[in-house]
Amino acid sequence: MKKKIRKLLLRKYAVILLLSVLSLGYLYLGDWLFGYGLGNIAFILDYLLYTLSEKLVASLMLLALFLPDLIYWFTGNYPERGAER
Repeated sequence: MKKKIRKLLLRKYAVILLLSVLSLGYLYLGDWLFGYGLGNIAFILDYLLYTLSEKLVASLMLLALFLPDLIYWFTGNYPERGAER
């Protein structure tokens, strides 16, 4: 069961990584095509998480995203989906 859970989690994060790379590529390509230059994304990122409260909320949201999966990775127990059937 542990191998199956780890395989599912690796597949989940591989898809998240692929979509992230494609999204960033789309942003950079759009900026390049419209003449803003490749440094425009870095300029915008300086203003993305500006205050301490925004940084704190973003880190808590990332923690809420990754923490349950880390627990499932180490324990090998994944919640059942029997109620959906």
